[in-house]
Amino acid sequence: MRIAARHYTDDAHLAEIDRRLAQTPDAVEVLFERACALEDLGWDEAASQAYLAVLQRDPRHLGALTNLGLMVAQRGDVTSARAFFAQALTHHPLSTIAHVNLAQALLDQGEVASAEAQYTAALTLDRDFFAAHHGLGLLYERIGDPVRAEASFERAFEKRASWVLPYAGAGPPLRVLLLVSARGGDIVTHPFLDDRIMQTTMFVPEGFRAGMTLPPHDVVFNGIGDADRCRKSLERVRTLLDASAANVINAPERVLATGRAATAGRLGAIHGVVAPRTEGLARAAITVDALRERGWTYPLLLRAPGYQAGRYFERVDDPAALEDALARVPGDLLFVIDFLDTRSVGGGVRKYRVLFIDGRLYPVHLAISPAWKVHYFSSDMHARADYREEEARYLADMPGVLGPAVVAALEEIARIVGLDYGGVDFGIDAAGNVTLFEANATMAVYPPIADEMWAYRRPAYDAVIAAVRRLIAQRASS
Repeated sequence: MRIAARHYTDDAHLAEIDRRLAQTPDAVEVLFERACALEDLGWDEAASQAYLAVLQRDPRHLGALTNLGLMVAQRGDVTSARAFFAQALTHHPLSTIAHVNLAQALLDQGEVASAEAQYTAALTLDRDFFAAHHGLGLLYERIGDPVRAEASFERAFEKRASWVLPYAGAGPPLRVLLLVSARGGDIVTHPFLDDRIMQTTMFVPEGFRAGMTLPPHDVVFNGIGDADRCRKSLERVRTLLDASAANVINAPERVLATGRAATAGRLGAIHGVVAPRTEGLARAAITVDALRERGWTYPLLLRAPGYQAGRYFERVDDPAALEDALARVPGDLLFVIDFLDTRSVGGGVRKYRVLFIDGRLYPVHLAISPAWKVHYFSSDMHARADYREEEARYLADMPGVLGPAVVAALEEIARIVGLDYGGVDFGIDAAGNVTLFEANATMAVYPPIADEMWAYRRPAYDAVIAAVRRLIAQRASS
C-alpha cells in the first residue's frame, strides 16, 4: 500500500509544490509531497532521490519508507524493498500498512508462513483492514487455495468497494467510475484522470453484490488490463456493468480476449507479423524431457503471468539452466515462450511501443539496449545521444520511420485486439516483419523527465494524454 495524499497528474501540480517548497525548503511533508508527485509523473529516479531526501531529514518517515520500498519492489529488488518495509514496521509497529507491505515482500520471496503472520498481525490491529484481507486473498491464490482466496477477497471489500478521489475543479465534474482489480494487473490510468475536470471513483468489482447501486458516474473506465492475472475480476465486471447505463471504455470481453498465449496465436496470423509460440503450462509439466517432447528448443523464455516491467521473466539458454530458471519464477502456471532474437547488426535490441486509442496509433517510445530484456528505464537511452536522436525521429514521424508495411501490420493488430485503449510492444526483424513482444491493455505511458535532454519526448506524450482524455469525454457525452 502506497501512502499519498492525492494522485498527481501533470507538471502544474509539481510546480505548485515547488512554489511552496521555495518558501519552506526543509518542510518534510512538502518534500514528501514532491516525491509523491514525481513518482506519479513517472520520474522514478528523481522520485527515489526525493524520498531519500525526506529520509535524510526524518529516517522514521512512514510514507517515504513505504513508497520507496514499493518503488524498488516494482523494479524487482524485493530484498531491498523488504528492508525498507521492515524498517517502517520497526519505527511504526502499530501501522497496519507497514505489516501489509512487509507481508507482500515476504510473499514475493516465497516465505508464505511469515507473510501470513504479518497479514494476521495487521488484522489483530484492525480486523476489518481491507488490505490485510486482500493480501491474504493473494496469498491463498498463490498457494493454490481458491476457496480461501475468494473468501478473503469477499471479506476485503464487503464493507467498502469504492474510493472517491479528490476533485480540484470549480464546476460540475465529469464523473469517471474507474474499475480496478483486487488481483493487480491494472492499467496505469492516473496520468489521464485530470482532477481539475474529472472526479474519479475507484471501484473494486470483487466488492460488487447483486442489487448494489453503483456510485454516480458518467462513464466507466475499465482499468483492469491483464487478462491472464485478472480473469475472475473481469468476469465480475461483466455482471457489474448490468447495473450501469454508462458507456464503457475497454469492455471486459475485449480485455478477456487478450491473454498472452491467445493473442500471440491470433496476431501471428497477420501478414508481416512474427509472434512467438506461447504456451501456458503447469509448473510440473515444465521439465527438460517434457519440453523436448512438445517440440521446444533453446533458448526459450519463462514468464509468470500477471507481472510487468520484466519481473519473473527469465531466458533459458540450454536444458541445464532450466531448473535454476524455474526456481526464480513463482506460480503453478507459467508461460513458455519462443525467444525471438531481434538484435541489429550493431548488437542493440530495439523495442518500440505504440498505443492504440479509439482506433488510432500513437507512438510512445523507442528503447534500445544491448540486453535481450528491454525496458525504457533500464535501457541505454540516457547514455547515447544517437539513440535519443533515433527515438526523436520515430516519435516525430512514426509512419516515415517504420514504413507503410509495418504501419499496416500495426493497424491490423489494433483492429484485431479491438481495445479502446491498448498497445503493442514490438521489434522489427531483418526481413522487416513486426516481431511481437506483447499486445494488451496494460501499456503504460509516463511523462519525460524535466530535462532539456528529454524535451523531444514531450509532444508524443502530450498527444497520448490528450487522446485518452478526449476518449473519456466523448464516451461520457454520447
